[in-house]
Amino acid sequence: MANEKIESEQKVVTKKHIARQVKEQRQRKIVLISVISVLVVVILLITYGALSKTVLLAGKTVAKVNNEKITVEQFQKRVRYERQTLTQTYTSYYSSGFAQFLQSYMLQIQNQLDNYISFGSTVLDNMVAERLIVQKAQELGFTVSEEEIDIEIQENFGYYPNGTPTVEPTVEYRPTSTLSAEQLALVTTPTSMPTDLPTATPEGVTSTPDLTLVPTEAAATATEVIPTNTPAVEVTATPIPPTATAYTKEGYDNLYATVISNLDTVTKFGEADFRDYVRNIIYSQKLYEYVTKDIADEQDMVWARHILVATEDGAKAAIDRLNSGEDFAVLAAELSSDTSNNTLGGDLGWIYQGQMVPEFDAAIWAMEIGEISQPVKTSFGYHIIQVLGHEIRQLSADELTSANSTVYQTYINNLKTEATIEKNDVWASVVPSDPTIPTEIRTVAQ
Repeated sequence: MANEKIESEQKVVTKKHIARQVKEQRQRKIVLISVISVLVVVILLITYGALSKTVLLAGKTVAKVNNEKITVEQFQKRVRYERQTLTQTYTSYYSSGFAQFLQSYMLQIQNQLDNYISFGSTVLDNMVAERLIVQKAQELGFTVSEEEIDIEIQENFGYYPNGTPTVEPTVEYRPTSTLSAEQLALVTTPTSMPTDLPTATPEGVTSTPDLTLVPTEAAATATEVIPTNTPAVEVTATPIPPTATAYTKEGYDNLYATVISNLDTVTKFGEADFRDYVRNIIYSQKLYEYVTKDIADEQDMVWARHILVATEDGAKAAIDRLNSGEDFAVLAAELSSDTSNNTLGGDLGWIYQGQMVPEFDAAIWAMEIGEISQPVKTSFGYHIIQVLGHEIRQLSADELTSANSTVYQTYINNLKTEATIEKNDVWASVVPSDPTIPTEIRTVAQ
């Protein structure tokens, strides 16, 4: 009996012990699961943080153009490509042997690259405009083939499999009108005589379409980015027959491969990116030709001169002196702040419609020959304008190009106004500041 009692007590103790062990095991399992869960969460957070700075960030949107996205990755690649182009331009200036004469250009490039946020903003604006151009060109039915891309790249490398292209003969310009008696009376000094080319600078217009998609200063070497323009040739009246290309297909292929490899290494802007870039150039060229195809080489033009002053009171005082009989050209030399023409009597030459800022443009087309305007306010100040001539004239090549660019720029501005464009603030935090100019060749501001 005693043994049975002891055995029973031991069995009871053992059951309690087992129950406690089971409970403790359960608790340890819960703690272990909790610890593992915490570790998993920490690892996930660390992984997400790493990915958010790389993979996830690259896919984020910096801008939308009519629902077409521009990603961080695309933006960063493009910025680095543009920076590399300018850096190489700077380096080529530095090593050209003429660096002392190119200091102002070098300093301008350096300042552009140093102000990387502003630089990135400009690049993003250009990318937005590119998207609009491509969208509109495709809407109009334009396409770009792979063959067209190949030809564009080859020509920009200076490689012409079928010989260099012939050049067009120079345009024969018709004689311009002589000055009337009224105009001769108005023009009192030789410096006020008009020239065939206007001296005025169009507001916000360049001689090429708004978007210059390919860098302009790079040279085609094994270490440099592709140039934009084919070798310059002098235009003559007789077409020049095609000549053999300067190097072989193998030489071109090797050069192209080297350039793309260097680009990819330095900027991550690979061949696919580069070909898309060139595709956009061709779309831009096609849209430019479409928009400007009907621009006439003869246009209604006004010959004008002006005096530019800072205040309205100053402009009124100048008008009073003119009304008192003082000479316009003399007053322009004395009072006008427009240094591009104040020593020429304020002569702006012949101006076509749309060439000047809107306020100035509207004023001169409403004036009679010989009339002197009331003060005309623009962003530059206050103008006193006198119209010296008004007639249909033939545009020079430069004037026609500038007129085309004015029309094209207006077209692009209208596309921007009509489009749905969204820019996300994230772009400013992801702008690359590399590549940049090596410290040892930086320019010191004078």
